[in-house]
Amino acid sequence: MNTNSVTVQKEAGFANVYIEHGEVNLLTNELIVELIQVIAELNQDENNRVVIFRSKNEHFFSAHLDITVINRREEGVTGTANFMQMIEDVRNMNAVTFAIVDGAARGGGNEFVMACDIAYGTENAVFAQPELNINIPPGGQGSVQAARRLGRTKALEFLLTGADMDAQTAERFGLITRYVPSKDIEQKIQQVVPPLTFLAQRDLDMIKEIVDLAIVDEVSAIKLEQQRFIEREAEDKTQYLIEKLLKHGGQTSREIKMSELLADVAADVMQEMESMNKQ
Repeated sequence: MNTNSVTVQKEAGFANVYIEHGEVNLLTNELIVELIQVIAELNQDENNRVVIFRSKNEHFFSAHLDITVINRREEGVTGTANFMQMIEDVRNMNAVTFAIVDGAARGGGNEFVMACDIAYGTENAVFAQPELNINIPPGGQGSVQAARRLGRTKALEFLLTGADMDAQTAERFGLITRYVPSKDIEQKIQQVVPPLTFLAQRDLDMIKEIVDLAIVDEVSAIKLEQQRFIEREAEDKTQYLIEKLLKHGGQTSREIKMSELLADVAADVMQEMESMNKQ
């Protein structure tokens, strides 16, 4: 699956996608096409639950879209269309997507980050949408996502000035998920990612569906959540997991350390599954 500028390293249930393209990880049409290909292939992996996008560049997650594709020629039209498609492809990935930003993410680079489900930024990260400097709005949903996350006044400041926003501010304003110091980023990933790899694809799809609907239609999302609750309540798997949770101390003082309790439940389930597979 490796390409000229994109390297994929698969682990149990998740994949790291490393981007290394030129001096500033410019989103050229070449890189965009490679990312579209990699995303399509990762979507075909039924065992993949998490995709983590990273940069191998010391200073840039991605500088921005290659501005030379912004022209009236055929290749420019194709490059722009590919960029817009790539952003949509990231947004619609089957897996839960993470962006780990340890450098600059501006323009299309920031739009790539916002297309991911979860984004962590370090002290080295900055985020910006400076497109007005060349007489255009963002083209990869940057205006829309900024408005949805920041609200009207902060989005206007962000988009009109094009100024860099540091990760701590970006977390406080809701542009990214969390600020994480670079020295702690791997530990944070190890805390968050492994539990997600044990979830079924239908679990990821269900939660994404409810959350996405809630953002645009609260009443419909409440009805959908209630519907999914009633459907899942009737499943044998639900009763099975409730029994396991109670067996390991659910609804007792052991819930003080819920993560340890859930780890024991997961280990019990895995052991039982392995035993059944050997029979």
